[in-house]
Amino acid sequence: MVKYSHMIKPAEVIVLQPGYAVWQKRLKAQKADGTISLIKSSQNMIVDTGLPKDKDLILKKLKTNGLTLEKIDFVICTHGDADHISNNNLFPKAVLIVGFDIYHGDIATFFQKNFKIDENVTVTSMTGHDERSIGVLVKTVKGLVAITGDLFEYENDWKQAREWIAFSKQPKAHIKNRAKVWELADYIVPGHGPKFKVDKTVNILEKEMKQLKELLQRTVNVYGDVKL
Repeated sequence: MVKYSHMIKPAEVIVLQPGYAVWQKRLKAQKADGTISLIKSSQNMIVDTGLPKDKDLILKKLKTNGLTLEKIDFVICTHGDADHISNNNLFPKAVLIVGFDIYHGDIATFFQKNFKIDENVTVTSMTGHDERSIGVLVKTVKGLVAITGDLFEYENDWKQAREWIAFSKQPKAHIKNRAKVWELADYIVPGHGPKFKVDKTVNILEKEMKQLKELLQRTVNVYGDVKL
């Protein structure tokens, strides 16, 4: 059991929509939508807002959790891909965090590595998928939950590293940050799947480095801009 020295009670992480990512035509196309999460703490937060088709789902799930659009204080986007940002405009009153920018209306401020929302919730750098990717670390009664965006695609994605490397702009940073989060977190909410418990018996850095050496002999992502 995690102990807290502050009066604020631990946060709650609720996955409103587990995302999905299904490769087609040998990595030539992908059917995908992002995971959408709700954090309840001293503030209410949405992490990633999915595709336009997810609007009604967001409204329904918020109502189920006793919330309205106006009661969301922060919208946090782990990165700028369409399947993670397409319903941001549902929350015009919320503080918007995308990359390392914090928008209060049309006023932007900035952070470099970490931005603490309250004693439970810290937005932090999780670069690799791209150079501005962020994630959220959340203290809950069951331990630390890392909402990672596409730092992790889904549970057990380390078994087929080429599937996350296919979208990686910074594969070396990506693999190191994955290992850091794996060591730190008790649970991970990935960018395209349900929340899962971290298997601490798995050394993903060792397992993925073996795959990375082979993959980096050729162009490794779908954009053709990483070739080592």
